[in-house]
Amino acid sequence: MKTITPHEAVAELARHAPDGRVFLSAGPAEPLVLHDAWRATPETAAALSFAGLFIPGVNRLDYASLHPEARMELFMLSPDWRAGLAAGRTRVRPLHYSAAFAALVAEGATAGVFTVSAPDAQGLCSFGLAADAPPAMLARTGFKLAIVNHAMPAIAGAPRVPLSAFDAIVESDTALPTLAGAPANAAAQAIAARVAALIEDGDTIQTGIGKLPLAAVEALAARRNLRIHSGLVAPSHLMLADAGAIADEPAAIRAGIAVGDAAFYRRIAAEPRLSLVGVPETHGAAALARIERLVAINAALEVDLFGQVNAEYAGAEQISGVGGLVDFIRGARTSRGGRPIVMLQAEGKGGVSRIVPRLSAHAVTVSRADAPIIVTEFGTVDLAPLDIDARAEALASVAPPSARDDLARAWAEMRATI
Repeated sequence: MKTITPHEAVAELARHAPDGRVFLSAGPAEPLVLHDAWRATPETAAALSFAGLFIPGVNRLDYASLHPEARMELFMLSPDWRAGLAAGRTRVRPLHYSAAFAALVAEGATAGVFTVSAPDAQGLCSFGLAADAPPAMLARTGFKLAIVNHAMPAIAGAPRVPLSAFDAIVESDTALPTLAGAPANAAAQAIAARVAALIEDGDTIQTGIGKLPLAAVEALAARRNLRIHSGLVAPSHLMLADAGAIADEPAAIRAGIAVGDAAFYRRIAAEPRLSLVGVPETHGAAALARIERLVAINAALEVDLFGQVNAEYAGAEQISGVGGLVDFIRGARTSRGGRPIVMLQAEGKGGVSRIVPRLSAHAVTVSRADAPIIVTEFGTVDLAPLDIDARAEALASVAPPSARDDLARAWAEMRATI
């Protein structure tokens, strides 16, 4: 094992992975210290394919832009990576998060970059704030490069690895990637209040990212003995802890990654209830089914009268991905006492209804067979027990009032052809 500079590191990756796949830790563990080195020596990125569980809004670099022959593999899309997709250098694989992880591990990587904390007295490094994929990928990677980032906290409840497991290390003290919170508007607060009414003391909560789910978390401060089981832990979850809403027991906060701002990273590092684990434990069907009273709280862009959910497309343009949405909807349905909730701001800009007659085929993220509880600023409806006519009627009732007559007429026309 040798200590090398960032410029030497990108050259080593190119040497060990010619025409190969390079795994990168993502989320708050993305190796930002290597970005300038790649930009300064773009030839070191030529013919490499960069893969990882990159998170929109947290991981921003378009690795396919480093060199005309560089490639990037994604499971979710964001505007930051659209240029690579348009140029044909970025692959987007539309998989559920659990399946994306399984594919990543099954295919392995020729080389990998893993961000870890500084080693302790026993020479063990913590995977820090990202335990989702890196521990499993370590065994599926050839050349292993460690970024020993002194800004990465050593999380007591995260997996550890001997520093000797790596072929080379780069010492760094680089600020970690962050996720900015989105302020909740009046509609978001109204939806969050309706969601809070569905949550009971003692429930286990999963939330997606975005202003609606995180507003729902903040609305739960008066609940007690809650547990968190989620792909991601954010600052709003710590607000619940500070409010006394989280159960006082080990692993009461369980997730794959933790992401927020610098103050959040300092605070979460000292949280004794935090347990960070891999994707099979956060998103796996068997693991979710074992959790009693799992309430999945996520957001969508559109819902149609059949109960199909769009969480990926704005018009014809893909702006996100499936992520863990379907994993958690199905997990909450199989959980004893569980409830899958999808939040939707039903009235968009200009009064446009986001409850529509029928989604375009490419925009269906959640099928009608997995229909969840829909919560809008106008009401709440559980679609699972309803037949097709009752679903259409119920969904129209939680649409903007100005759209309800048009939705009823549209359903009558579609119903005549079923």
